[in-house]
Amino acid sequence: MRSSWLASATKRRIRFSELRACSSEICWARKAVSIRGFAELYRQGAVRTDEDVRRLMERIESEGSRMGLLVEDLLLLARLDQQRPLTFGPVDLAGIAGDAVHDATAVQPDRPVALHLDDSLTDVPVVMGDEGRLRQVVGNLVTNALTHTPPGTRVTLTVAQDAVDPDRLVLQVADEGPGMDPADAERAFERFYRADASRTREAGGTGLGLAIVSSLVAAHGGTVDLSTAPGRGATFIVRLPRSGPADRPATGVGGEPVAPS
Repeated sequence: MRSSWLASATKRRIRFSELRACSSEICWARKAVSIRGFAELYRQGAVRTDEDVRRLMERIESEGSRMGLLVEDLLLLARLDQQRPLTFGPVDLAGIAGDAVHDATAVQPDRPVALHLDDSLTDVPVVMGDEGRLRQVVGNLVTNALTHTPPGTRVTLTVAQDAVDPDRLVLQVADEGPGMDPADAERAFERFYRADASRTREAGGTGLGLAIVSSLVAAHGGTVDLSTAPGRGATFIVRLPRSGPADRPATGVGGEPVAPS
């Protein structure tokens, strides 16, 4: 009985891996075909005016940029899958959140984006983490909100003390957009999953942003949850231990690993 259950579970894992790999291959194929198609149009003389040439070159450049982003995202996920060590040091979550608000306002000046430091904070909200990767977590969540909500929709970043565990800090990215169906919310952190594929493609997304968030937060010993419902917006809730993950290597000056004595 147990052996048959294990065999069935193994087959399910293999099928899932095959499907995930297939999604990646299809994504690559689409982009390669698009670029080749644009080049064929130019080679066959179908593009005649300078304006048409300019637009065609912009499309090729755009597709090339998307392929570059996809490569970077896939390499990062591969490194995280292999559990390669991060560089840990003190990171101010309020500072990172403030920078993300500034960046979002620069991209969409008419969008109301705000930072709220909760009254529960009694000191500077510092965690032990990899600053570059935590910036990527916040940046991906904010980009997700900007991409999947109508222009002008309010986005609020909140940094707070966890109400239950004093060693944990909470960072939330909330929007007042259309929200998500339960089926989409359940799959939000899956690789290559897109609840709104057309809008994601238009914005140049890879479908990996939230999967990267989930993996990076887990690498920091934290958790990320999604609270949403149709018509009620979406709130992503990241909880991080102040001291970093329990199994992180000891670090010295500059975050360099310390060799065991």
